[in-house]
Amino acid sequence: MTGVTSTQERVDGRVDQPDGSPSASTGRTPRHRLRQLARHRLRWPARVALAVTLAAGAAGQIMVWAAGNWLWNDETAIAINLRRTFLELTRGMEFQQVAPVGWLWLEKTLWWAFGDGERVLRLPSLAGMLAVLALTAIITRRVAGWWAAVAATALIAAAPMILTYVGELKQYAVESAVALAVLLLGDRYLASVGHRRGRCRWLLPVGWAAATLVAVFISLTAVLVLAGAVAGMTLLLALRRRWTDAVVLLAGSAPAVAFAGYLIHRRRRFPFMPGQSDYFADGTPPAGSGPVEILAWLPRMWSSFVTVTLDWRQPLLVLLFAVAGVAVLIWRRRPLWAAMLGGTLLVAVAAAAARGLPLADRVATWLIAPTVILVVAGLDGGVRLALRASAGLTSPVGTGVRRVGRVAVASLALLVAAAVLPVIAHPAAVAAYRQAIDPRMKDAGPAALTDVADRARPGDVVLFYWFSYRMVVWYGPQHDLAPRTVRLYPSGHDKCDPQAFGEWLGDADRVWYVHGRNLSSAPDDYVTRVAAEFAEYGTIVEIRDFPADRWSTSTAAWVLVDLTAGPDPQPPVVAPDPEHACLGRW
Repeated sequence: MTGVTSTQERVDGRVDQPDGSPSASTGRTPRHRLRQLARHRLRWPARVALAVTLAAGAAGQIMVWAAGNWLWNDETAIAINLRRTFLELTRGMEFQQVAPVGWLWLEKTLWWAFGDGERVLRLPSLAGMLAVLALTAIITRRVAGWWAAVAATALIAAAPMILTYVGELKQYAVESAVALAVLLLGDRYLASVGHRRGRCRWLLPVGWAAATLVAVFISLTAVLVLAGAVAGMTLLLALRRRWTDAVVLLAGSAPAVAFAGYLIHRRRRFPFMPGQSDYFADGTPPAGSGPVEILAWLPRMWSSFVTVTLDWRQPLLVLLFAVAGVAVLIWRRRPLWAAMLGGTLLVAVAAAAARGLPLADRVATWLIAPTVILVVAGLDGGVRLALRASAGLTSPVGTGVRRVGRVAVASLALLVAAAVLPVIAHPAAVAAYRQAIDPRMKDAGPAALTDVADRARPGDVVLFYWFSYRMVVWYGPQHDLAPRTVRLYPSGHDKCDPQAFGEWLGDADRVWYVHGRNLSSAPDDYVTRVAAEFAEYGTIVEIRDFPADRWSTSTAAWVLVDLTAGPDPQPPVVAPDPEHACLGRW
């Protein structure tokens, strides 16, 4: 270059060659050029390793999606809402569900075009997680190098939460992909600032505004990523004293922020799930918490995020590597990525502290990839520092001793790097492998329902566990079964009337009770308690279980009662429980 610094160098503090690698100045010594050649040769094994990792990760995701398991309770709630019109999907959803309108429209379009099969409805989830895999590789290669990209991609491929939502009709996969897309878009936006002239100069912020509007339309968590990215980008521009570019960036981001605010305000006009903010125990601080309580909550929140969302271990070590990742990116002249990734984490914590969005369990899936990238960047930086330190070792004895010292330090650094990640991520890798080779359902209720539909005779009454209502509404019509549910109420409950319940059964000869996934507050022996209540009306013919270790991650069952045989002489024996002591319609 002839004394003119590129925009990318001025913004990100580095100069890139067309292939994305830092360029060498013309004043490099032969020794530096040899090192550059050695690095170039080392890229080929890394590229092969990255290709293999991407292929393995994609294969695992496709295996989970292709299993085509039945929808479980939460998924059926979304699926039932998809029966509504596009306009109705912009309003409050049935079953107090929350999902971005753009994502719902995408699902509705697929249903309209290809039907309501499980694999069709889960196609956006597969596409989203495949995009997460690819974008993680692209971003990590840009900020930390080829081998770091291999490590980060492997960690994403071995993330159980990622594999879970490849095979579910939920928005978390698309949200995760949009989060990375916004970050990459921010990098490309700032790299392009200054290259445009005349009218083209204003096309860039207009394109940014349009892209971010689409992002928040299909992913509400995109506003958090956008806030973190824009904060980091603005800070960097301010440090460079590029005030005009900072103002243009903020103006281009304003439409998306305003639109997201409108969507959130509109959604809050409709009812939420009771106790939803407290469902994820450590995702938000207790209501009414002050500064002291929030500070005490932070370690619990981080530990929950690491051990549940990531399914990793050593939360403190993970935090140290994430913080080190920000520092390493600054040291390696990647301040833009340090600011955007660090800003995204800070915004996520702030939103959780304000009880806006829990930072725990599945709702934090969108933050998995940014965290993985920072952790890998921190670990990669440690290895690079060790190698640089070893290169500077000197010894009066001679070159041979210096080489031994460099090899020893480099070997130790590589051994530490090779040992840390397996220690942290080993539980996740084992769980992900099992999930890929044998995808389990979360609810075996549809299996029990199908079994009953095959055995039922004309005139039989089929009743369902009240919490399985959504499952029956979705799958019941396939078997010509109406969603009639029953519930064990306390004996003093208004809806509990044993005589009315017996009359409701009418002149049926047999009654079936189908039990799907248990509500967390219901007793484990709920099925047995229902059978004990039915024993007052007829004889228990059979009880069939669908155990968790075979069918799904939760149990299911059905009970067959012969009403013509009189009360069961040997009813199931259960401990008295006034909270679940009377069978009633619901």
